[in-house]
Amino acid sequence: MKTVGDRVRERRLALKLSQPQLAKKASSITYQAIQQLEAGGGTKHLVAIARALGVSAEWLQDGTGPAPSGKIAPSRAALAEKLKVLGMAECGADGWSLWNGDVIDMVDRPASLAGVANAYGVYVVGGSMEPRYFPGELVLIHPGKPVTLGAFVLVQRKPKQDGDPPLAVIKRLIRRTASKITLEQFNPAKSFDIRSDDIVSVHRVVGASEA
Repeated sequence: MKTVGDRVRERRLALKLSQPQLAKKASSITYQAIQQLEAGGGTKHLVAIARALGVSAEWLQDGTGPAPSGKIAPSRAALAEKLKVLGMAECGADGWSLWNGDVIDMVDRPASLAGVANAYGVYVVGGSMEPRYFPGELVLIHPGKPVTLGAFVLVQRKPKQDGDPPLAVIKRLIRRTASKITLEQFNPAKSFDIRSDDIVSVHRVVGASEA
């Protein structure tokens, strides 16, 4: 049986809207609210979301009333040409963010990542890497590309408590030994170490996109 979240997701995809785009269209709603609703969370913003989707709140709530009209959902082939944008949310010092790994957007896949099935993007959170990367800018990640000294990287580290989401950060790799890596940020200028046994993954940033 379909839920409110199912109907929101289906209608959003039918209109070819990403979660951030729907949030902007609904006004004063964060994409995290859309994300939570589609995952089965509360319906606090249901009226505003229904208006943005061109349907009634009643239809979203229980599927009753006239069925919405509009574009059909994109095909699997069309989605394959898209690049997943995964979610991060700022949570602490040094630009560390909570990594939820959920797909929050789908953007056109750049030519440089054509055929890279596990490539993804993230929106930059915080200003610690200005003037190289700015808040809200989309950076492109190639997990299979070798990570060399001087490369910009997205690092995931273990959470402090088991069961919590990992932490993630975008920095520049400046040193690497068997026991630790050293990362550099630009704003404010500083460097810091992460122990190797605290690292979940280190993926290379291969550029930014205006998508």
